[in-house]
Amino acid sequence: MKNLKNFCKRNKYVMLVLVIFIVLTVLLAQIVNVFFPTKGEAIYGNRLEGIEDVKIPAQKYETIEHNLEEEGIVREAKTELKGRLINVTITLNDDAPKEQARALTGKILEQLDEEQKKYYDIQVFLEKTNDDAAFPIIGYKHHQKDSFSFTKDR
Repeated sequence: MKNLKNFCKRNKYVMLVLVIFIVLTVLLAQIVNVFFPTKGEAIYGNRLEGIEDVKIPAQKYETIEHNLEEEGIVREAKTELKGRLINVTITLNDDAPKEQARALTGKILEQLDEEQKKYYDIQVFLEKTNDDAAFPIIGYKHHQKDSFSFTKDR
């Protein structure tokens, strides 16, 4: 025991540097794990589990876009899938009324079957090219709900 005390006294600076090095190494490892996780999980984690069972074919997106563009008030429609969220951007004619624009969400739901409606969230962006104060309007349908909710005061 006396030898250990003598060793520590003679090498106190070496011991201090060694302890600081070990502490810094542990802290650095924790920081790296926080900012650069290497668990191999996808960007969405396991939230997309079961998506293979309710896939929406690309031609269905094209059909949604085509059906929307056939409406007299629609200038252009685009769809995009992000995980479990279907984003639909609808550019309207400048004279399109607000209520008629909101009714376009029904055209989207007509193309999806019940299983797809219960799996995917749908977000609709209704916009115009002019500076209409009532636009843009954003509609959102959660997969557990039957209807869209829209932004207020628009």
